[in-house]
Amino acid sequence: MNYLAVNIRGIGGEEKPKWISNLVKENKISFLCIQEVQVSNVDPIVVGRYWGKADMEWESVDARGRSGGLISVWDPGMFSKQSIVRHDSFLLISGSLAGSNIYINIVNVYAPCDVMRRRLLWEELKTVKEASSGVWIMAGDFNEVRDEQERMNSRFDNQGAAIFNNFIAEAGLVEYQMCGYKFTYMADDGSSLSKIDRILVCDGFMNKWPTAKFEALTKHASDHSPLVLSCKNVDFGPIPFRFFNRWLEEDGIGDVIKKIMEESMNGGNGMRELAKLLKNLKLGIKEWRKSAKTQEEQEVQDAIKEVERIEKVAETRRLTETEKESRVTGKWKIKNYERKKLKDLKQKAKLRWAKLGDENSNFFHRLIN
Repeated sequence: MNYLAVNIRGIGGEEKPKWISNLVKENKISFLCIQEVQVSNVDPIVVGRYWGKADMEWESVDARGRSGGLISVWDPGMFSKQSIVRHDSFLLISGSLAGSNIYINIVNVYAPCDVMRRRLLWEELKTVKEASSGVWIMAGDFNEVRDEQERMNSRFDNQGAAIFNNFIAEAGLVEYQMCGYKFTYMADDGSSLSKIDRILVCDGFMNKWPTAKFEALTKHASDHSPLVLSCKNVDFGPIPFRFFNRWLEEDGIGDVIKKIMEESMNGGNGMRELAKLLKNLKLGIKEWRKSAKTQEEQEVQDAIKEVERIEKVAETRRLTETEKESRVTGKWKIKNYERKKLKDLKQKAKLRWAKLGDENSNFFHRLIN
């Protein structure tokens, strides 16, 4: 089973659901932990947009005003829930893994910023762990670091780190080696960085999955890195060709259509010429789209690499104004690309609605349940 934990700084917006659902799909996530949703009474339709799959069960903890809030989502085919513990700062879901007798406790954590409340949380988590059996995984935003090297250009609290390390040791928790990034949080202007997001597991968990891969991914629609703990391999499937209205706004398609129209006007049988014209249009647009998509994806990949490069540089020194501007520009390109994909998804949804009509589908009932 693969796990994803991310602090999204508010559940609103259009880019975030697409971003997270893509990560869920690409990494074959079976359990998703979301922190700082900043709302209460979460709409199940919104949760479904973040999950992106039909099979879904979920639980949540309401925010305190506009602060905090947790959502845990999982695939019921992979994990069978048996008990829940809700707390202002954590959400514990306990159950068994499908096809095994492994009992697992998954804790979604969002530690408070207040120092005293945070230290009380460590004691409460330790008490909860001691009261239950099975293997443990605690994932989320702990708002604390373990040593001075986990902060850059921000204040290090030596006493807070010592208490946090003491909690980890007394609770019998350990960490996988994190790859990807050294820090998991970066201020919007790139001025300060820290490793406050993490995934902690017990010895029993690590013994069962010793080769699991733990990775901090690129920050796109949040200032926190999504954390992925992969315990199995990933594969991908082919994407079918579709014509989307958004393409009419792209540069080049007008020239393609004009050229094909001019080459296809040869007279003769009207119906045959129309069929030939439509066929040539399809082939021409497919060829144009293939080239345009390659260029578009290359530009986005270049933007992602540039953002990643700058964020890694920021882990070693202060960014220059040019680097800060390049990072903002790169993130804008990535978001703009996601907005375009979102338009395509909306068209797909309208097409499905036109075909099926006002139908209470199996997907609809699962979301409502």
